Amino acid sequence: MFENIEQFLANNNQLAWVVIFMFAFLESFILSGVIVSSAILFSICVFVYGLDLMPLYLIVIVATLGAHIGDVTGFVFGKSLGPSLLSSKFMVKREKLIIRAQKFLDRTGSYTVILGRFVPAIRPLVPFLLGISDLKAVRFYIADVIACACWGIALGFLVTGVGSLIG
Repeated sequence: MFENIEQFLANNNQLAWVVIFMFAFLESFILSGVIVSSAILFSICVFVYGLDLMPLYLIVIVATLGAHIGDVTGFVFGKSLGPSLLSSKFMVKREKLIIRAQKFLDRTGSYTVILGRFVPAIRPLVPFLLGISDLKAVRFYIADVIACACWGIALGFLVTGVGSLIG
């Protein structure tokens, strides 16, 4: 799969920002984030940086925006579909566990956003679960902007570090 992406980018240099944005969104959104690995996004960023298709600051900005929009979309998805999911037969059987998780998220909501952004396994789940919880949208949004900005800066450092090791 990655070879196809490399080939596409080699033939369509001007679309590198679209590919980075799309994969940042996909690895952050609840429905696709479980399937799309953050390693793919990282590899694409290293490839784009290595071929000098985009400057590093633009790679970081585009990836950060894609990740942020993916998180906000997951949060809204949780706010809108969460209540109906909680009333499903599967969730009703696990009511005690869900109540405990919701209390934890209510206490640590903003911090969970920041921590969740740096843990790839739970990254797409956190915004969705916080959407189901009672966390206010403004509080989530501010925490997510901070988390995505820190994550974007860390991505930039990783890309330059790996890029300098490769060549």
